[in-house]
Amino acid sequence: MGEMKLCFGCMKRTNASGGVCPECGYSDQTTCDPSFITPGTQLNNRRYIVGVALSANGEGITYLAYDASNSCRVLIREYMPQNLCTRVKGSPIISVIPSRLAQYKALMAEFTELHKSLAHLRGQTNISTVVDMFAENNTTYVVNQYIESIRFIDYLKNNAGELTWGKLSGMLPPLTTALSLLHNSSVIHRAISPYTIYVTKKGDLVLTDICISAVRTANTELVCEIYNGYAAPEQYAANMRQGTWTDVYAVCAVIYRVLTGTMPPSAVSRIEREDLVAPSALNPNIPRYVSNAIMRGMCLDSASRTSSITDLVTQLFDENAAYPSDELYYGEPEMPYDENMDYGGYDDQNYDDFDDSYDDDYAYDDYDEKDYDDSQKIGAIDRLKVPIIVGIILLLIFLIVLFIFAGDGFGGNESPSPANTTEVVSTITTEVTETAEETTEAATGDSIMPDLLGKNIENQRNLYASWITFEAEEVFSDEYTTPGQICWQEFEAGETFDSTRPVKVKVSKGPATVKFPSYKGSGYYSFGQKLDELGIPYTMIAEENEGYSTGSIIRITATKNGKDIELEEGDKMDMNDNYHITIYYADNPEPTTTPEPATEPPVETEPPAPTEPEQVPTEGESAD
Repeated sequence: MGEMKLCFGCMKRTNASGGVCPECGYSDQTTCDPSFITPGTQLNNRRYIVGVALSANGEGITYLAYDASNSCRVLIREYMPQNLCTRVKGSPIISVIPSRLAQYKALMAEFTELHKSLAHLRGQTNISTVVDMFAENNTTYVVNQYIESIRFIDYLKNNAGELTWGKLSGMLPPLTTALSLLHNSSVIHRAISPYTIYVTKKGDLVLTDICISAVRTANTELVCEIYNGYAAPEQYAANMRQGTWTDVYAVCAVIYRVLTGTMPPSAVSRIEREDLVAPSALNPNIPRYVSNAIMRGMCLDSASRTSSITDLVTQLFDENAAYPSDELYYGEPEMPYDENMDYGGYDDQNYDDFDDSYDDDYAYDDYDEKDYDDSQKIGAIDRLKVPIIVGIILLLIFLIVLFIFAGDGFGGNESPSPANTTEVVSTITTEVTETAEETTEAATGDSIMPDLLGKNIENQRNLYASWITFEAEEVFSDEYTTPGQICWQEFEAGETFDSTRPVKVKVSKGPATVKFPSYKGSGYYSFGQKLDELGIPYTMIAEENEGYSTGSIIRITATKNGKDIELEEGDKMDMNDNYHITIYYADNPEPTTTPEPATEPPVETEPPAPTEPEQVPTEGESAD
């Protein structure tokens, strides 16, 4: 039996026997598009494991991923505007095109604020739920909850291609309520379609794919993604105003498709030749008031269109509501084609490799609309910015010079001398030059600094080894007390920097403020350990002192920034002030005792030989 491992195709743990997942058919040999993050890459301190890319457009890429902290699947959206940046080869890091850095940062800020607004709507189950956001790899990531669901267009395929009004009317209210709350948060979807609405197992409709406005509008900085048949006419021209009425058009177009089984003609084709047929004419079972509400919501003229979701809901569900102009929706188009209007050059354009086509294969009537693509790499504002700035500067200089020389005519003042006039013009020129230099300086660099504060320096060195070189200085910090934590970075998070130069950081050695410990009752060795734990440098000096036992501390002296000071137990020390402690301890010689002089043992002599006892004569014997 094969090893159980995480499949990057479905992000489930499966039997890896043969290298092909039995759940989804994903193979370990599958090649990855170099513009996508390689499956298996870990993000946000290894919390998220990236799987396959599910979709991509001019704003970024959506991946299936695995949340290791919560043991569940998630969706990760990576901000990566394809014509403003590139992927570093073999790395998840994004490198920004230097000339496009200002746009990259501005749109990333919009991307971040958009998803912050969506995060506030976390309790709304009918809107894709944002559960996390973080910055890494020179970009921003948004984590969305993963819900088992299918696209609305596929749901329709499973239901004969269309639904009745009775069925749809039961599904719509939660979705329109969620959309109304979205609008109250100043968020416009701009891409509501059967491809961005999903249906859960419970039959609930969920709005997904909410992007920044530039990717949903023609002729902007980004390659646009527009859903033909569902996009409002104002989305095809960057100079037309968009608002809640833009989403009203899309919702009505979706309802049109669901009830009739027919994909609506694109707004562009309708501008040239109005050919939108009333829904009730295609399907007599659709109530007339519902058909009228749909047609009213799909007016080409935004001023005549239903302006809010609340008004649309009233028209859809209040059959007694009277609208005298209902006949208008069966007559001539309200906004005739204007040959002088720039509608974005929609002819002969196709999506590039990042964009999918959105032909409705399940509609009864395919209008064979060409997919729209914004091949323009420079936004309309960029094209006009330089000549406008130059013109304003020249006009300003001209007006100032004119005012100075015409002083007599306006206020009777003396005209300034030519020298003064030259000085004024020179000052203006200098200011303009300085401003230009500041602008150029602000745009230098190829990267955007990630947030490093509080993170371990070694981990960051390993993470950004192919991108950032760190020049670290060790300091003490009360805010970041764990040794190794980055407590200061040369460039703030989100600021531009040049990745070819080292980036300076300060790394914590521990807390900056400590209390001087007590040494009473401590030996010199144990007290030295206390100082080691606090990071206080010290020197040990041994002295002979009969008043202290060997190893006892005799006295302690301290210096602060090279000057002698007195320190007592509990005194606060700022470790950045270069303290140094000197510990004097007793090191007495071993005590010695004088030995008693040795005495020689007595000399042993042989005992005298025994003598025989003298014989005493008895009576009768002579003394001979």
